[in-house]
Amino acid sequence: MTDEIQDLLQHIGQLAFSSVPKEDWTTITLAVRAITSYVELDASYVHDEKQISSLTFFMNDRHLEYDERTAHSFEKLRQLMYDEAPFRGAWYTAVMTITQDGKFDTEFEYQEKPKFDHMPVPEAFAQDFEHFPRNEESTPDWLKEIVQQFGLTYHEPEPLA
Repeated sequence: MTDEIQDLLQHIGQLAFSSVPKEDWTTITLAVRAITSYVELDASYVHDEKQISSLTFFMNDRHLEYDERTAHSFEKLRQLMYDEAPFRGAWYTAVMTITQDGKFDTEFEYQEKPKFDHMPVPEAFAQDFEHFPRNEESTPDWLKEIVQQFGLTYHEPEPLA
């Protein structure tokens, strides 16, 4: 993982950390589902053993420029991680868990169709595939159907010289 990716993960974690009450919480969870044209972000934290959902907890980033905000930071993270390993494709879901001591863990899902609250149309997934092409081997079955439906081309690796 590059330093730029690490710095971006740190930035996202700090935004979440600064958005919760200073005491009496144990974990923060950020879950993002993303394609190029659509991003959903859920944020929650555990306070006094109760889950405080995104309905009452908003990321404290409204004062920041757009490119420094949480959702955009995840979009940038998605691009950077794709650039690092393009044939794998871009992730669709990321879940970051942050503990009160400042440690965080992030998991990325590359294969499962994201479980959006408001499912984008198939054309949006096709546009995402065009922006983040994959080789056929890295393309899950649900996405292969979209590739075929829209006549898209897989991005095959360059042969080694």
